[in-house]
Amino acid sequence: MPLMQSVRKSVLIIGLLCALAFLAACSANTVVPLRYQPSAPQGAPSCTQTITLLPFVDKRADTITLGNLGEGKRFYAENDVAEWVSWAMFEELKARGCTVKYRETTGAPTHQGYVVSGSFDTVNVETGTALMAKARLRLRVKVEKDGQFVVEQIYTGERENLGMSTVDAAQKVLSSTLQYLLQDAATDVVKATK
Repeated sequence: MPLMQSVRKSVLIIGLLCALAFLAACSANTVVPLRYQPSAPQGAPSCTQTITLLPFVDKRADTITLGNLGEGKRFYAENDVAEWVSWAMFEELKARGCTVKYRETTGAPTHQGYVVSGSFDTVNVETGTALMAKARLRLRVKVEKDGQFVVEQIYTGERENLGMSTVDAAQKVLSSTLQYLLQDAATDVVKATK
């Protein structure tokens, strides 16, 4: 009898481990790594200013997910979306020649010189047909100098992209859509600081 109970426990434990592995594999397929590669377009104005960049604020209604995978599944970000957007802007400004100082806190006293801040209310990706994904992003970028308002602008974009998997397609389309918006935003920031 004890041998039979031991076998049952072993089978039960193996079954539970297999179920957990299956669930982990399914959830891993919905996690999107957020990556970014800056690229200053040819003819973009070069920057000679020192700019303080404050973290972008995530104003999405649903800050947990990135969009729908289909069949009731959702896309989740591998890393913090606000950090992804903020560091992408940092890299775009740096690629244009700006000396960029990143400040982790937004509640500090007024910074001297040029300060760039922003927020976003839309970062969304949906699957399309086969291995196609479509992304929508909307962000706001504000420039101040010595605590005084200089300019504020909203950037909105939508793109589609293919990938080797739905997660790969989602990662590529989110990255390319953010790059599309930040190329314009960084160029406008550089123009505003001339």
